[in-house]
Amino acid sequence: MSNRFSRLTTRCPAVGHAHHAMEDLAGRTAVVTGAASGIGYFAAEGLARLGAHVVIAGRNPSRAQAAQRSIRAQVPGARVTLQPLDLADLSSVRSAAEHLTGSESLDLLVANAGAIGYPDYMRPKGDRGPHTLTTADGHELFWGTNFLGHYLLIAVLLPMLLRSSGRCVVVGSLGDRGAPHPADAVPTPDGGSTDFAKYCQSKLALSAFTLDLARRLASDGGRAAAIGAHPGTAGDAYSASRPGVATNQEDPDAVTRVLSRLIVQGKHDAALPVLTAAACAEARNGDYWGPRLLVKGAPVRSRPNSAAGDPVRVAGLIDAAAGLTGVRLPLPAAGPAGQ
Repeated sequence: MSNRFSRLTTRCPAVGHAHHAMEDLAGRTAVVTGAASGIGYFAAEGLARLGAHVVIAGRNPSRAQAAQRSIRAQVPGARVTLQPLDLADLSSVRSAAEHLTGSESLDLLVANAGAIGYPDYMRPKGDRGPHTLTTADGHELFWGTNFLGHYLLIAVLLPMLLRSSGRCVVVGSLGDRGAPHPADAVPTPDGGSTDFAKYCQSKLALSAFTLDLARRLASDGGRAAAIGAHPGTAGDAYSASRPGVATNQEDPDAVTRVLSRLIVQGKHDAALPVLTAAACAEARNGDYWGPRLLVKGAPVRSRPNSAAGDPVRVAGLIDAAAGLTGVRLPLPAAGPAGQ
């Protein structure tokens, strides 16, 4: 993807200004996890506008079909197909990966989907504190879904990306800065942390994995790229409306609306760092893209949590993931020069 660039500038719908030059993705295939709603949906719509064949990978068939209809309505002639995928079930991840490897080439993999853990103050009264939630395989829900499920999917699909000189875009979060444990921690369902802390831990693991994958790809000669992105903060109230997929009802309280707009953007804008990492002519292996103002704004190169870059910690994380999934990354760990 790093060579054939057109001077095409894209914009997400309802964004009144352009950002970075994007590649013409005609003839390319992009798989986006969690593309049935939210940030993943708008990233998928943006990729379709660039000409990509978009594969919506998700666990809810009706929502995926609604997203498919919406993209086709917004982008006439778009090629959009569906792939069942439940990241909280490793057997589903294996099945989806096997199906995708048996199909056409893969040029882009956007690892976006995940379970979201909210801070206690955002949860209903009487529903505070930690939940004991697990994946189908018995792993802590947030870590098992957001990190382990994506690790397995990426590990199986990576040879396809190597053949196409493609990109793997991993969507992180500002929440990784609130992770309570080091990057190589493997949480247990009854660990006692709040759901938000568990979510943060899962996102730290994802950021560490992305940096490690980028080092491995650099040592391999740069046949493919691993690029991180974080969306900042986003809310449905400020998102572009898509019938059946997204609504943009404003907060009823005027003061709340004005104050929240200072730090919250619509999900169509929050998708721009992801879209930039996936298709920007300037994006490179090892980059990490985020909003200019940290929580919102035009996409710029950013910095992940420094805790994600510890090569010793990440080595333990990758070993743990390989042991739990039975699948190792098809690239050796980077040596000192790659670190």
